[in-house]
Amino acid sequence: MGSSCEKAWLFTLSNEDSTPPTGRVTREPGGAMARLGVNSAAWPEAVSDGFYSMRLADALQYAEDLFKYHYWSAICGYSLVSNLIAAKWSDLAYNGGVKESTLLVQRAANTLASPALATDGICGDATVARVNMLCGDHEEALYDAIIAQGVTFYEDLRAERPEEYSAELEAAWLSRLRIRPPA
Repeated sequence: MGSSCEKAWLFTLSNEDSTPPTGRVTREPGGAMARLGVNSAAWPEAVSDGFYSMRLADALQYAEDLFKYHYWSAICGYSLVSNLIAAKWSDLAYNGGVKESTLLVQRAANTLASPALATDGICGDATVARVNMLCGDHEEALYDAIIAQGVTFYEDLRAERPEEYSAELEAAWLSRLRIRPPA
């Protein structure tokens, strides 16, 4: 049995908007627009698609499709056996990118089992197999290791580029990171 894309999407959506979602458009630092987690700097086609002015129901479908096809599929979500790990990984991908989230998961898996996976940020067969193997008896340990890797990543990012990333933004990232997906 694979993990649930719908549950993962609802978890990510709850981190991107209020519950129930309002679909409010906000301005990001640097001037980009954001709605339901879709940032116009990362997704410029959303502007030409009319995403930022479409009805909420249509915007929700647009954002969910983007999540499903560009994040969930990229982390091999349908092949993962754990809803907990899949929801956290896909939320990390939606927030920080597929490559970086996959690096975090690969590093976390490498703290728990050997031989070491290649830490290349690509979700391939070896990464899926290792994550699924760990979820058998060590799901909580893997989850905790992913959180620890995320903390290190966000703290290092802020330390390396404090002019770009404020302490408030780091605090928001860490707060989101520590939110556990529902069962």
